[in-house]
Amino acid sequence: MGELVVVSSELQLQWARMKRGIHLANRISTSEEQSGTFGTVLRRAIHDSVGRCRVQRKRAREAETPRDTSDAAIVRAARFTDVLPLDDYDNVLHLVPRLVNVVTVKQHSISNHPTLHNTTHTRAGLPPIQCVLRAQLAEAIPVPGSGIKLPLDLHAIASRCSNSYYAPRRFAAVQLAFDAPRCRVLIFHTGRLVGTGCSGPMAARLAILRATRQLAVEAGVFVHVRNFQVINQVGAVSIDARLDLDSMAETHSATSHYDRQSFVGLAWRPPGESMCCEIYSTGRANLPGSTRERDMIHSFSRMLPELLRHSDRKDVLGLLKEERKQAHRPRAVQRDDATAQEHADHEARPQRSHSLWDVGDLEGSELPEALSSTAWDEEDEALLDGAGF
Repeated sequence: MGELVVVSSELQLQWARMKRGIHLANRISTSEEQSGTFGTVLRRAIHDSVGRCRVQRKRAREAETPRDTSDAAIVRAARFTDVLPLDDYDNVLHLVPRLVNVVTVKQHSISNHPTLHNTTHTRAGLPPIQCVLRAQLAEAIPVPGSGIKLPLDLHAIASRCSNSYYAPRRFAAVQLAFDAPRCRVLIFHTGRLVGTGCSGPMAARLAILRATRQLAVEAGVFVHVRNFQVINQVGAVSIDARLDLDSMAETHSATSHYDRQSFVGLAWRPPGESMCCEIYSTGRANLPGSTRERDMIHSFSRMLPELLRHSDRKDVLGLLKEERKQAHRPRAVQRDDATAQEHADHEARPQRSHSLWDVGDLEGSELPEALSSTAWDEEDEALLDGAGF
């Protein structure tokens, strides 16, 4: 009986708190006195909410299982990073980017159908219609027993799959949401599957297989999947420093874009790299554009010195290798923000000539005797000028 009383009082407390929150959200003050009273009540409600959030956060941290950071655990996990270029991050392993999103594409190919093995393709020496499906995906024939034909009936798939979302006026694909791995698989009427939101290639492959199994079990659509391909990977990293975006944009004006009126971050894609860096003044960066994790880590190791050079943590720059520091550092006149005077001085600077007639660097004693003893007059100089010397 006592437990019921406690539960009832807790429900009453939560109900009163919810009604008070709704009242504060809909309240309109018409006088200064009401505004003052409303401000006091609102500050009290904010203080109460923040206090309860802190209590819940403390409970969640106490319930967390501590990570095993022993030597044995690190040795067991080291085999997963043996193929990654982590030597470039010596002394700064905390700046290695991580994968947060993998976009994959798989195309349905239909196989084991008797009508596909026709004599026309066989006599021509071509594989049975598989080469046609690569160019014209919508002409594939579903596996017998599926009960549908291409293009796929997205309305039927959306009505039969339990975790589906379909809004044809907004997006022309059925979305299947999964929690393990956490991702979404898009199904198009042409038979293409696009997975997004995964944290790795293997998780993306597992999500695609889960989607094909759900199509077979719940929607009765039996398909064979081929051509698994990662078309985009997005990494995330924080350099733990404040970044001067204006200075970065001036130094790399030809390879970066920064417009604070339209976007708060700076997009930088130096030549020769496999990805783009979208970094914010807080030091957090997104790294889209690569298709392999190895390429993403290698490219960011070459871009990291320039980011640190325009931040308030230039001391970390000394921990990096010298070859990485010079990867994208603009030279004196090759800089994107070099002034017109610097370019003019560079062009006016005398260049050393390797011509046969260039004896300016030789000492007087090293000059040939015939040249050193010859007295040049005006006629000789005019003759040489007329000959193009």
